[in-house]
Amino acid sequence: MIDGMDLEEFDQHVQSLRTRAARSGFEEIEDFKVIEGLTASAEDITEAERALNATLPKQYKAFMMRYGGGQFGFLDLLSVPTAASAHHVDDVLSISQAEFPDGSFVAVAPVGTGDYWCFPVLGGRCSDEVWFHYHDTDDPTLEAPDFLEFVARRGIRP
Repeated sequence: MIDGMDLEEFDQHVQSLRTRAARSGFEEIEDFKVIEGLTASAEDITEAERALNATLPKQYKAFMMRYGGGQFGFLDLLSVPTAASAHHVDDVLSISQAEFPDGSFVAVAPVGTGDYWCFPVLGGRCSDEVWFHYHDTDDPTLEAPDFLEFVARRGIRP
């Protein structure tokens, strides 16, 4: 369990992921990146928060500035829209607005089945918790107590 992890501790898990990928030869496959790195600036994140009408969790914002969206190990993270990522149609803003027009959730990662891992939004503030939201029911379930634990569990699999 990785409860209460900070970004520096998380970096150690990322190094482990990179080492495993290098040993397995994944980094040598053309067009494959263990960490895609579609990073966002503080200004990009502020603009996304304004458009979402929700304050994103601190861990998530720090992660997006350091590592970014896109492929992250075994997980595909929605990127924060930037001028450089304009060619990406699936970003945190476009998916969240399409899937949750009432603003009740902010999607952060597709599951691949039409479902999303999301932050619930309460009073204009995203929860730190990551929830699994089923597209065909209104019965989301708690996935992780915070974003870094979610990414470590699903993306790094330490």
